[in-house]
Amino acid sequence: MHKKKIAFVIGSLSSGGAERVISNLSNGLIDRFDIVIITFVNSKPFYSLDDRIKVLSCLKFINQSTSTYQSIKLNYILTKKIYHIIKAEQVNIVIGFITSANILSTIAAKMYGIPCIISERNNPIHNDLSSFWVILKNFIYPLADRIVLQTQGVKKIFEKKIKADKLIILPNPISLELTNKRDESTKKENLIITVGTLNENKNQKDIIAAFASIDIENWKLIIIGDGNKKEELNDLIQVANLKDGVEIISKVKDIYKYYNKASIFIFTSKTEGFPNALLEAMHFGLPCISTDCDFGPSELIDDGINGYLVPINNYVILREKLTQLMKNEVLRGEFSKKAKSSTDNFQSTEVMAKWEDLINSLI
Repeated sequence: MHKKKIAFVIGSLSSGGAERVISNLSNGLIDRFDIVIITFVNSKPFYSLDDRIKVLSCLKFINQSTSTYQSIKLNYILTKKIYHIIKAEQVNIVIGFITSANILSTIAAKMYGIPCIISERNNPIHNDLSSFWVILKNFIYPLADRIVLQTQGVKKIFEKKIKADKLIILPNPISLELTNKRDESTKKENLIITVGTLNENKNQKDIIAAFASIDIENWKLIIIGDGNKKEELNDLIQVANLKDGVEIISKVKDIYKYYNKASIFIFTSKTEGFPNALLEAMHFGLPCISTDCDFGPSELIDDGINGYLVPINNYVILREKLTQLMKNEVLRGEFSKKAKSSTDNFQSTEVMAKWEDLINSLI
């Protein structure tokens, strides 16, 4: 039987969370659909993709727009390119990821006369969209056939502007590849890890401050990620005389090795759409401490049962909970077991079935 064709649309296939989700979804659905991933700009995929998945880019590179006119012109060109690709590839349904891709793919899909799903990844309360994108988002999002959201909290906000029957909550799939890398025979080390972009929002400086103030020997903190705060965080490590106890590692592909050997995971975001790294850490049975930010952590962690939730920007409570976990191996074991079991409904086969049902309902 001839398979239907899906086109995923995203800015690039770099090392971000949305890029990981698209890669996981594409790999998980390729047996049942033909799949093409359309990127705005040419980029080598960071995450592994099945050889049957076609990746096509709209442009070789993109120069930063310096005016509204340039921005409008660029997005007009991108929309035309997306339209021509989905037409040439005879795509049956378009699925956008992240705001700009959501908007442009919806326009292109409507021009071609096929259904469109968009996936909202960001926190709708705190975002850094320009007024140009806010206007477009308010106008274009209601035209999509379905909007995939990740939490009940985000859905409540969207229901104020968009018909409830267009909104659907689907969790991020944990890749089968990652699940298969879980190794309980790996010896646990006195290692604390955090994973995320090194920026103001992820707030890794609170982790460094908490770790620096705890007088427990033979523990190490590894910060995994890259971003504009890397130099500042390295300076903090130097000032606190922690260069032997704290390390920053960027561009990690074999993240499972750190999940397997670490004993504690910390997540200190001020805002979230949905925390992929926290989900993955819990899936590996890591005892986790997370800020209770909007949106996501409170839907994963039941405070004191399978992890700890702490207030945003409260390094004192963060230090207190971290100290408890570092000192109490029995507590770490209890959290570990419950964290792992609480992620079962995010496993690839479960989530893929839901995505497949959604896609088939529209085509």
